[in-house]
Amino acid sequence: MRRLGAAAVVVVAAALAPPALAGPLTVRATFDDATVEFGAPVSARVTVLFDPAQVRAGSVHVVGDLAPLTTLTVARTMRAQAGSLELVAVDRTAACITDPCVAAKGAATPALQRVIVTAQSRAGRMLRASAPWPALTVRGRVTAADVARGRPPFLANTSPRPVSYGIAPSTLLWLLIAAAIVLALAGAALAVVEARALAHRRRGAVAIDELERALRLVREAEARPPADRRRALGLLARLLDARDGRLAGAARTLAWSQPEPEPAAVDHLVDDVRHGAGS
Repeated sequence: MRRLGAAAVVVVAAALAPPALAGPLTVRATFDDATVEFGAPVSARVTVLFDPAQVRAGSVHVVGDLAPLTTLTVARTMRAQAGSLELVAVDRTAACITDPCVAAKGAATPALQRVIVTAQSRAGRMLRASAPWPALTVRGRVTAADVARGRPPFLANTSPRPVSYGIAPSTLLWLLIAAAIVLALAGAALAVVEARALAHRRRGAVAIDELERALRLVREAEARPPADRRRALGLLARLLDARDGRLAGAARTLAWSQPEPEPAAVDHLVDDVRHGAGS
């Protein structure tokens, strides 16, 4: 709360009700400027002058809705005394930024509601007074001629700044192409390596499967005629040629041994081959 000087009170009191109050409450609503631009702040003041001998000072309440204006600050209440009068002033800052603040042509004059002030008399009776806001003229910031122009005027420079690059776009393009080629070649080389490794693993698996089959046939041939033993040992020798020349020679010698391959010797060869394959 702020107290005004006595000189200010006298001036306001004289403006409100010269030479005496018209009633228990005298209300006045004012703008610091009656003509503003769209969106510009304007100071709105409600001044209440009363006789504290008739009105309880603490009961004075201002109901001043500024719509369609938009309030920008909280209300600031100031009180002052001079002689037998007391004054209450409520200040707020507002701006006109809604549809009623725009006119199709010329300036807009938004309609504001009346200011209402309530208070309680010393006798306990409710008092009420009101006052209209003065006409507020809101001018647009853009004229019809500005809107009609193909290139509206701007207060700031709207042209884009010159573009700068750390690397020229053409150079970056060739670098990306080179990187793509290198990555493609690396991917192709990796695919070839993986394909060869897969083929090698498959060939190894096939070779192991064929050797297991040959050993199984040799085992089964131990209980069969000598001719079957010789054929099974011959197959085993051919498969061992690419893996172990010593075992291949032993299998071939046993296959054509005379008078016939002995089961015990065949069993001993199978064990040697299995140990060799496992190592």
